[in-house]
Amino acid sequence: MSYEKKVILRHSIASIVALALFGLSRLIYSIVVSRRFGVEVLGRVNSLISQAFLLAVPLSFFAVALGKYTSEFLGKREMEKIKSMTMLGFSFPFIGLVLIPFNFYLAILAVLRALQLTFRSFIYGLHRGEIYAYAMLGAFILFIGGFLSENYYFPYIGLLSGVVIFGFLYLFKERLFGKPTPSTFKLLLEYSSFAFLGAISGVFLVQAPYFLSERLASPKVAGVVSASLSAAFLLTYLPQVFQSAIMPLYSYKYGKDEMEYVKWLVEESTKILSFLVALVVFSLLLVGREILSLLFGFYLGSEFYLALIAVETYIAYNPSIVALNSTKYVREGTVIALLGAGVSLVAWLLLIGPFKEYGTVLGLFLGYLSIL
Repeated sequence: MSYEKKVILRHSIASIVALALFGLSRLIYSIVVSRRFGVEVLGRVNSLISQAFLLAVPLSFFAVALGKYTSEFLGKREMEKIKSMTMLGFSFPFIGLVLIPFNFYLAILAVLRALQLTFRSFIYGLHRGEIYAYAMLGAFILFIGGFLSENYYFPYIGLLSGVVIFGFLYLFKERLFGKPTPSTFKLLLEYSSFAFLGAISGVFLVQAPYFLSERLASPKVAGVVSASLSAAFLLTYLPQVFQSAIMPLYSYKYGKDEMEYVKWLVEESTKILSFLVALVVFSLLLVGREILSLLFGFYLGSEFYLALIAVETYIAYNPSIVALNSTKYVREGTVIALLGAGVSLVAWLLLIGPFKEYGTVLGLFLGYLSIL
């Protein structure tokens, strides 16, 4: 088996485990909170978690660049450059601790999420995706244990802190921290300046429906949106499996100047993703709404079907955006992502008030459609 196939296989298996657990965590969390505390509390807590996850993007400013250049330098066998970038990437998220006096849970969740994103990007760039899967397995146990508390933020604090603690132990054990240099800082800064905008646009589209529906409508509407999207967004973890498995290879092959391989990889991953998503969406259209209504304890409306269509649209364009962001075309990918976020924001401001959960999901669909 070739090196590329081994990397894809190893990363895919690791990604399936890790992303399945993380994806299920939002659904499990929403179901348990809805059952124990009600739909309005579900809307409020998911609103704060989504704000924290959005804030984590600027706090993980160097994460995407760290993963990209780790993979490139790995292909060039320049380990010292990798180590010099690590300290910069993992130090930046701690800036978020200054927010503790303003909102304790927002600050803690944002910092932990930023560190988790940084570790995930770095470890996949290092072609050691299985390490992240081990971290997520241990962290998921802490997530489940968090439900023993009456504090509904503890499960996510346990999940994220588990990954972070495991990650730092691994980094120290393997001696992957090195002294930062001006050249590596400049490299990370130049790439991150554009990649950050694309990343925050993508996360905004995923997280904004939760807190904007609470702010522009009500906690109850946010709870309904949480139920529909926590299930529909599970589908987005399919392209994230491909992204985590294949993005390091994009950068690795780009570092070797093998652009034809990159183009082939985009085409093949798009075909496979489209087929898998079509099968899953068809099944959810048949029985998904009824099952979710039973699990959450309240009835979901037709907004669930629109959420499925929106997510399917996202999956259709994802491989192309990943390829752009993994090569010299990061600016093009960023502009496209910003366009989608802008369209959704305008749509949400106009539609959420009068149309509630339907306006929220429709705004998401319009943003994804503009990117496609």
